[in-house]
Amino acid sequence: MFNLGIYHLSGKNPDNPWRNETSALLQFLNASRLGHVAASVEAAWYLSTGSLEGLSRDVERAVIMLKKVCEQNGHLGFMVRAALQDYLQGSRQEAFVKYVLAAETGLGLAQSNVAHLCQELNLSYDCQWRYHNYSVLNYDPHPSALLKMGDHYYYSSSSKREDSLSLVDQAMSMYGRAALAGSPQGMFNLVVLAQQAHVLPLSIRGLFNVSHRDEQDIVVKILKRCVETEEEEAVTPCSLALLGVQMGKALRRMTQNRAQLLLAYASLLSVVVIIVIVPLQSCLEHRVPSRRVFALRARTSPVSQDGVTREQDGIMGGTYRATGNPWLTILSGEQRFRQTCDLAVTLSGVCLCASWTTLLYHLL
Repeated sequence: MFNLGIYHLSGKNPDNPWRNETSALLQFLNASRLGHVAASVEAAWYLSTGSLEGLSRDVERAVIMLKKVCEQNGHLGFMVRAALQDYLQGSRQEAFVKYVLAAETGLGLAQSNVAHLCQELNLSYDCQWRYHNYSVLNYDPHPSALLKMGDHYYYSSSSKREDSLSLVDQAMSMYGRAALAGSPQGMFNLVVLAQQAHVLPLSIRGLFNVSHRDEQDIVVKILKRCVETEEEEAVTPCSLALLGVQMGKALRRMTQNRAQLLLAYASLLSVVVIIVIVPLQSCLEHRVPSRRVFALRARTSPVSQDGVTREQDGIMGGTYRATGNPWLTILSGEQRFRQTCDLAVTLSGVCLCASWTTLLYHLL
């Protein structure tokens, strides 16, 4: 394609024997997309100068094309490779120097590594954020660098009150670019800012197809997009946050109806009843067997000397019957109390089932 563009540019094409710069530029652009160095240089010249009729000047696109060509420099590759070998061997200072040399040429990978080494070597605070800032100025920054700069702006806003709003806007811009690159962490951070009553810019709303009418659903749409980009069948912060938001909306719908609001209060009371009664029942079950033994002794008469069991009468018999009646009364009272507790637990369970069914109806 590059050679065909040269033929169009020189006018040596047999089918079109005249100079056609427009066709030549199209061939140069197609070849540059496939990584041809000379074609990228030719196309960048046309884009930077805007000398071709009908072609608007696009300096930024030209710089990006030339930067991709420069990153294919073999010397930079050898430098990054040597820095990686030094890092793996434990020579942090030597790796830092070599990464700095590569980072000063504008290589984004080296800039991110220098920022990491600044933090690992406990260098000045400005060293780390200087190279993180350099890396986000690239045409295709890594999402981790965007998140780092977003965190830097966000936490700086709490200490600098006079510029807090502008710093939060810059943090939202960084998080939005990270979200555009497919970072779930960037989307989650945008949700946190939206829940803190910060207004998201129009560019971020357009990214998630949110209009002014859908202002209340912007958090739900961002979280759904975040869940889609994360791993399937995994419990993630975005999935938990989405569940919390949907549960809150379902509870708000329930409180709008008086009957459902009463059911919600009843379910809370049911939880309290279950928490109180179940331990009380278990405590009574440990005490009842010993009392049953005393009751059985009170009901039965003592064994006579000849081995025949006879019912006591007279003064002693009356004494046994008199002492046996309180135990029977206590047992019957405990039995009625247990039946009342069972009924209360059953009603509480029914109330909780009805409440959860209503909540699931609003949730789904």
